[in-house]
Amino acid sequence: MEKKGLKVAILSVSFLLMLRLTISPALAEIGKAFPNVSQGVLMNMVALPSLVAIPFGFLSGVLSNFFKKKNILLVGLGLFLIGGIGPMFMTSFTPILIMRAVLGAGTGLFLPFAAGLIADFYTGDERNHMLGLQSTAVAVGNVITSILAGVLATINWRAAFLIYAFGIVTLILTVIRIPEPERVEEDNSENTVNAGMMKVCLAIMVYAAIYFTFFGYLAFVVDEKGLGDASASGFATMLMTVASIFMGVIFGKLVLKLGKKVLPLSLLANTIGFLLLSVANVFVVIIAGAIMIGIGFGLLMPYGTMKVTDAAPLKATTFANGLFMTFVNIGTAVSPLLTVMIGRAFSNESGQFMYMLSAIVLGGATLVTLVTAFMGKSVKVQEEIN
Repeated sequence: MEKKGLKVAILSVSFLLMLRLTISPALAEIGKAFPNVSQGVLMNMVALPSLVAIPFGFLSGVLSNFFKKKNILLVGLGLFLIGGIGPMFMTSFTPILIMRAVLGAGTGLFLPFAAGLIADFYTGDERNHMLGLQSTAVAVGNVITSILAGVLATINWRAAFLIYAFGIVTLILTVIRIPEPERVEEDNSENTVNAGMMKVCLAIMVYAAIYFTFFGYLAFVVDEKGLGDASASGFATMLMTVASIFMGVIFGKLVLKLGKKVLPLSLLANTIGFLLLSVANVFVVIIAGAIMIGIGFGLLMPYGTMKVTDAAPLKATTFANGLFMTFVNIGTAVSPLLTVMIGRAFSNESGQFMYMLSAIVLGGATLVTLVTAFMGKSVKVQEEIN
């Protein structure tokens, strides 16, 4: 029972990882409460926590060398709760953004422990099993809170921030179920960045910036087209996440069968998804687009993780995956600024225009990776003939 309680407690930390994004279905309702705030500034509510989480993630790793990991985790969860629930009680928009920054600081502090605690307490097959469960916990947290944020926002925009109350459960489980891990001396001698790792990280940063537009603009597109309320946006986000969970489950089998073709396949699915969103006039097309983006995301993220791990020195795989996630956070953080700048440059800041531009960029990447994949196959066949 004690062992099961430890697993639940550790997985509850992973449940919270994506909650900084899942307020997005409520953005349109929040915007109605603050009519003088632009869409770009509203999207900072989702982007700002990711931006703040980056330095605090690094800080957490440094602090763990001097302080107990459990104490850092508890401080992070405390900040998460303050920053998450705090906006409910704010009457102007600037304090809400400050609270969102506090949420990001808390998330950054406990983010390294989501996988780190698994490595501290589990080894071998049990560790691999827990890593699989961790991915599921992140996705389940995304699904549940996306739905709740949308539903609660239809009642009152303030109520949407109640989704962060899940952090109370994690805080209690951490206090009573997670012991302080034994301190192990880490070898950082091979924590070096090489060209292969940076290539993957820069590519995933660009994708993350594009992927974020799904969250940033969906509620506005649904509202402007009269296709539903905040709960409808939450439902579409949920279906996107369910699709990504399914593709993550079958990812290993697809890689064995398709090899490098998984990359253009994932990009093609993303392209179709954003293209559908850019022309949607009925909600069923929104759903179809969300599912296609979920399929693409569910393939592309584990593929990127696999490639950055392959590119890293043997003893630096943990460092490489940390770098990978840092670039994902950078991409989501800069996305609102980039989209606003691009929108102004084209004199079109609508969500569907941004979705069309995303489809064009991803379509170009699909063609490039298709050519690369089949050229690689042709070279291999030619070598076999010779």
